[in-house]
Amino acid sequence: MRPVDERGEPVNLGEFNGWEIYPMPMFATISVHDVAGITQWYRNALGFGVVFQAPTMGGQPAMVHLRRRKYQDILVVPAAPASAQPPATLTLSFHAEDLDSLAEAARAAVPMGASAIEGPVETPWNTRDLRVTDPAGHRLVFTSHNANADPAQVERMRKFLEAGKRSGK
Repeated sequence: MRPVDERGEPVNLGEFNGWEIYPMPMFATISVHDVAGITQWYRNALGFGVVFQAPTMGGQPAMVHLRRRKYQDILVVPAAPASAQPPATLTLSFHAEDLDSLAEAARAAVPMGASAIEGPVETPWNTRDLRVTDPAGHRLVFTSHNANADPAQVERMRKFLEAGKRSGK
């Protein structure tokens, strides 16, 4: 079986726990000291679901596969017991439709560790972004189209992009 279809999209390999299974074209793996706690926070605060949870080893799941929407996959794995959690240096970005509802749910979740919610905010590039820090310090951005974008800013951005296209930059 080919891992992609004629359009280059990953093929559906079936279902597991109600989730479509496919070769994931991209996913993030985050190492945390409290796999179960972080998993619960992602479920409650951001609406992720559990695709798969590996058996418990050393008092916590060996791995949890989370998914919010298709191609929005995160693997949560235990950090080495003696390791200090390094500061996050990567921001994961996800498309989201209803940022206001997502922000409301995220704010309603019990705060844990370094968790923080900012926004939604309107950006200069005409999106609305919800900026989230998970309990372990990983940064995530949920972004959507800004239906109320400033028309002058939209025109400036259009001209900027058009000029870049003409110059080949």
